[in-house]
Amino acid sequence: MWNKDGMKLSGKYGTWLGREYELLQTSPIDGLMILVQQGGESRGAEWERHEHGERFPQPRVSYTLGVPPEEVTNVHAVTATGELKSGLEVEIVAEDAEGKFEVVVGDEVPTERKWDLVEDHGFHTFHNEPVERSGVYGWLPAEMIHGLKSQVHWRKGDK
Repeated sequence: MWNKDGMKLSGKYGTWLGREYELLQTSPIDGLMILVQQGGESRGAEWERHEHGERFPQPRVSYTLGVPPEEVTNVHAVTATGELKSGLEVEIVAEDAEGKFEVVVGDEVPTERKWDLVEDHGFHTFHNEPVERSGVYGWLPAEMIHGLKSQVHWRKGDK
């Protein structure tokens, strides 16, 4: 997924027919690479529509298209991060229409810092785990996050 300024958010990407797409994963599934479009209108009748409801972090609707893996180049994974005023680094996984970022704070972060996000911003844990044993995720206004970075952390063919 990309933010409105064109920065890649955390995810997997590849190029098909000269255009970069988000990928479901970096290896084929049942012999096909799965291109993903989050939200918006379908790119064509061959794209399969998926209804997600309220599912983190995807929008309510996405579209997928399976293509031959040899047609997908520049396969890579990106991690987007930013920092809160308190110095806490967060991973940025989505942006909504209002410019808020959906962020993840890993389980390695001290429990007190995660509780602050749960209590102050309505964050949730993954899989209904206790905060002490889980990362947390939720939405924050973009102005709360500074020092945005988007970095490739894996590229197909790298050793």
